[in-house]
Amino acid sequence: MTGTAFAATEGKIGTVDLQRAVTESKEGGTARAELLRKTEQLNAELKQLLAETEKLRAEFEKDGDKLREEERAEKQRLLQKKAREFQLRQAEAQEELKQTENAALKKIVAKFGAILNKIGADGDYAAILDRNSGVYYAGKKNDVTPLLVQQADKEYRR
Repeated sequence: MTGTAFAATEGKIGTVDLQRAVTESKEGGTARAELLRKTEQLNAELKQLLAETEKLRAEFEKDGDKLREEERAEKQRLLQKKAREFQLRQAEAQEELKQTENAALKKIVAKFGAILNKIGADGDYAAILDRNSGVYYAGKKNDVTPLLVQQADKEYRR
């Protein structure tokens, strides 16, 4: 009985699945498409660098025995430099993608936080909890994820 009185005076508790909201929202879709575009662009760049490295390697393997010692050493140094350049650019590309993804997610989650504050106030919620942050049970009745996606899509301007 005390639990009912508490719930009646304090409002209801809602849940949200932020991961699902990001996935289902228009802004989340746009962010995913942008990340995919950037991934493809970086992959094309890496593919070209790898092709250059492989070409040098093939030339070295083909002509290496015919070269004088200093020419051979220079070709080998150039090949190693190109291989290091590829590895460095690959690591940079991974970091760049990670930062792009994190920045987009941070922006979306901040916007969703403001929307959830409004949903909470307008819907007389005492609290709205993220399903992915330790909520062991949450019925679908108070799930505000669809409201969040709907509001976010209304506010999203491309």
